[in-house]
Amino acid sequence: MYEGRTMKKLLIVLGLVSVALFPLSASPSWIGVQGIGSYKQETITSNVVGTTIDEEHTANLAGLQIAGTLYPGESPIGIGFQFGSVKTYADKRGSSEMDVSEYPLTWNGGLTGKFRASLTEMLALEIGAGLSYARMAQTYDIAGSDVIATLNTLSLLTSADLVVHLGDKLALVGGVGASFPLNTQATFTSGSIEYERELDVKGYTISGQVGVALGF
Repeated sequence: MYEGRTMKKLLIVLGLVSVALFPLSASPSWIGVQGIGSYKQETITSNVVGTTIDEEHTANLAGLQIAGTLYPGESPIGIGFQFGSVKTYADKRGSSEMDVSEYPLTWNGGLTGKFRASLTEMLALEIGAGLSYARMAQTYDIAGSDVIATLNTLSLLTSADLVVHLGDKLALVGGVGASFPLNTQATFTSGSIEYERELDVKGYTISGQVGVALGF
């Protein structure tokens, strides 16, 4: 009888510890901070004096972002979001390596519709698609005047994230994404003079991100 009660108590304690360490229903919604690295490859087509010129452009970028996914209750359909900035640390245009020491940050934001598939009690895969927006503004000194060049890009965004729940509130999130430019607008401003030009840009950006998140 004593051994039976002891075994019962031991099983209860082990059960409570298991629930504490590996909860049966971790929060599906999360928000966290991620490090991100990206590789961009694109072709910029321009027309100069009636001649079409294609310029190949590749760049490597790295930065930080706040990201998350919001699910209504236990629904597998949610809304993903991200906001952050990246710094260009390598840039090649045509055959020329550019000096990136004075490149400004590129600010990014995105919204995606997401579908969540629970692989195990602690592991989930999120697949998403939506839109992202990127903005970079750089100042040039041209003939003694400051000219601000602003580049705004709207892109199609796809993503796949793996969420590893370490507890009811803590998770590791890692994933990959790909974006494809839909519209790129360049604006040049000098004093009260402003000139806008739509650029013909085709290509893609591949990114990888990993970070920690809190569930809620």
